[in-house]
Amino acid sequence: MLEIPDFVPHAPVEAATIDAYEGLVPEEIVELWQRYGYGSFGEGFVRLIDPHAYEARVGNLLGKMIGEGAAVPIMVTALADVVLWEPDRGVAGLLLRQRRAVGLGSRPRTLVQLTAKHGAAHLARAFDWAPYPDAVTRFGVPAYDEVLAHLPGHADEAAPTLEALELHSALAAIEALLDRQGPILH
Repeated sequence: MLEIPDFVPHAPVEAATIDAYEGLVPEEIVELWQRYGYGSFGEGFVRLIDPHAYEARVGNLLGKMIGEGAAVPIMVTALADVVLWEPDRGVAGLLLRQRRAVGLGSRPRTLVQLTAKHGAAHLARAFDWAPYPDAVTRFGVPAYDEVLAHLPGHADEAAPTLEALELHSALAAIEALLDRQGPILH
């Protein structure tokens, strides 16, 4: 059983969602949904999400481009990064603000355990979260369904500075970022 000491619950996960994704996501994700529901952890940075809501709205923009099988969105971050489960590759993070993908371990368990054990130090390494601590000082921890993001006018703008970050609806901001820059190779 995975322990998340700083988990902040948002809502329970419906049985229909668990049934629909059982076998598509690792057992530990199903276990997290059953035990904790949707919510945030890692100083409010990482959020367990409803994969169906994200697939319905941005699934066509998440396009898995390497390997086989679907990429299932399982988490997002407070900086509008998307964490995907790829059965043939493991856990991938799409750092939309930096237009790059990173590997986050072979199983979601790795990300959860390292975050629980090392907190900010792990999140800084895994997600390059440099603007987040200062943004929290400025804005507070974003609500579960909000992210701190900069929606650039052009896809080739540099990664946002603290001053450029604003609070946005999570799903709308992620959709806008993916729509402007196109898929990230993963």
